[in-house]
Amino acid sequence: MENVLRMGLFSKKAKEKEEVQQAVATDKLNLLNAVPGVTYNIKEINTEDEDMNAFLFRLGCYTGEPVTLISKKRKNCIVVIKDGRYNLDNLLAEAIIVE
Repeated sequence: MENVLRMGLFSKKAKEKEEVQQAVATDKLNLLNAVPGVTYNIKEINTEDEDMNAFLFRLGCYTGEPVTLISKKRKNCIVVIKDGRYNLDNLLAEAIIVE
């Protein structure tokens, strides 16, 4: 039983790694596809919504700023931007393109 659970965990990690490699290959790596525990630089904010853009700017999330992905769950991501920890939903995390 324990081996079956471990195999499921390893296959999930392998799938996540493959998704990250595909996103890097297409040059559109966003926070949803990023690896937790890694610091990235924000390449662009990809949103048409001015309110969302203004909200992210107030958090300190703009082009060139470093952002660290702490963890990601099914519906949200926890990130560190300018020494502040924030919980971003998938819509916001998907709009942040990193390199």
